[in-house]
Amino acid sequence: MSEKPLIAHVLYRLDTGGMEQVAISVINHTATRYRHAVIALVGIGTMRNRFTDPAVPCLSLDKKPGKDWGCYFRLWKMLRRLKPDLVQTYNIGTLDVAPAAWFAGVPRVVHAEHGRDVADPDGTNRRYLAMRRWLQPFIARYVAVSADLESWLRERVGIAPAKVACIPNGIDIERYAGTAGSRELRPLLGAFAPPGTLVVVNVGRLDPVKNQAGLIAAFKLLCDGSPATAARLRLVVVGEGVCRDALETQIARLGLHDQVRLLGDRKDVPEILTECDVFALSSVAEGIPLTLLEAMAAGLPIVATRVGGVGEVVVDGVTGTLVEPGNPAALAQALRGYMEDALRRGQHGDAGRQRVEQRFSLAAMLAGYTSLYDEVLARRDHTSSPRASIELTERKER
Repeated sequence: MSEKPLIAHVLYRLDTGGMEQVAISVINHTATRYRHAVIALVGIGTMRNRFTDPAVPCLSLDKKPGKDWGCYFRLWKMLRRLKPDLVQTYNIGTLDVAPAAWFAGVPRVVHAEHGRDVADPDGTNRRYLAMRRWLQPFIARYVAVSADLESWLRERVGIAPAKVACIPNGIDIERYAGTAGSRELRPLLGAFAPPGTLVVVNVGRLDPVKNQAGLIAAFKLLCDGSPATAARLRLVVVGEGVCRDALETQIARLGLHDQVRLLGDRKDVPEILTECDVFALSSVAEGIPLTLLEAMAAGLPIVATRVGGVGEVVVDGVTGTLVEPGNPAALAQALRGYMEDALRRGQHGDAGRQRVEQRFSLAAMLAGYTSLYDEVLARRDHTSSPRASIELTERKER
């Protein structure tokens, strides 16, 4: 029997994030079918410890800021040594890895788009669009995690429809079984959230694209607009990232140090969700965030910005409330509706859990990736080379 195919996953950095968690889930749950390796351009963070098999190679290229041409040479050498059968890249930060993979003798590249960054939230940056079009011949298939990203790749970027697959993110529903229920017992939050308090929670890396600053501003408006209940309100933010110092400064400036906590990276997110009442997502750009699915699986109603694929997950008025991004007042008003109505919290939380169970399971996501990998790995036709793809495109245009 031949050795299992090797898939090299190239990420900008292996650290806190839903995209990184998707990669880890795929690696952990398809180990009987494929071998895996992880290459991080910048570095390896705490998520290295989440692999089921600690022997999965995790390699860092220690990329310098800006265009580090030496990094591409180190990547070429690494791929020549590993000899993977397929390379998967993730988001714009690793898109330009595809030519290096081809020159290293790896003609099969899958590129996944999980969401756009804060510098290009609506996907109209001309330089990024041109880069995506230029690199199309080097990429066998594209993965979009939402219908929004799928249509954007096809219609705005100009990727051939046959090269785009939509594989929605999914989670292990069983991990959240039994977490929904009474929010009164809070051993993890302790004295910060005693009985009778109402807790808003956000989970995500502390990054401008997640806009936790906007959420904190909305929470301040919520407290100021509800003086009778302000003392009962709490906000917890789970995650770590580059914005921590700025958020701590904002919390102090607004006088919210008794009501807001930044909990950092946690391994007990399902249990923390159990102790909260409403999940808030304030992002300015998204694909399909795993944290949203996790909160719904835990039975929490959702208040979220209407960006990317969020509307494909949250049914406005049924499982949560959607507001426009960059509007703290609207976010505060939507949160207030749940703070004042326990029955609505329960109804929307129950509906959300059912929706995740039906449409965003881990099994469905894994089936999508294994089918895609097997299809790309089985290709032996001449169009697998960039030169042939470019020639084919030119003939069509003529």
